[in-house]
Amino acid sequence: MPYDVTMCPGENCPIKQNCCRFTDEILGRQDFFGELPYNFITNSCQYFISNHPNENKIRFKAYEIWQQSGYPEDKSVEHWLQAENDLI
Repeated sequence: MPYDVTMCPGENCPIKQNCCRFTDEILGRQDFFGELPYNFITNSCQYFISNHPNENKIRFKAYEIWQQSGYPEDKSVEHWLQAENDLI
């Protein structure tokens, strides 16, 4: 995680395992929120950053894997799953 992104301590947050602010590696000195930013009334966090890759990134990575594998026609699901795993 870049230094300019404030990290989250997670404490009792129900979505912390899906948020980069909690799960990313801390590199050197890093700022943290003083209080948990999750809002239990609205069940949301305005500072949430998903740690799951979006579909376009997965598609591009799967395409690269397909090219590197010699363009097989029967491995699209395997390439997609490998791309997801590589990006997590």
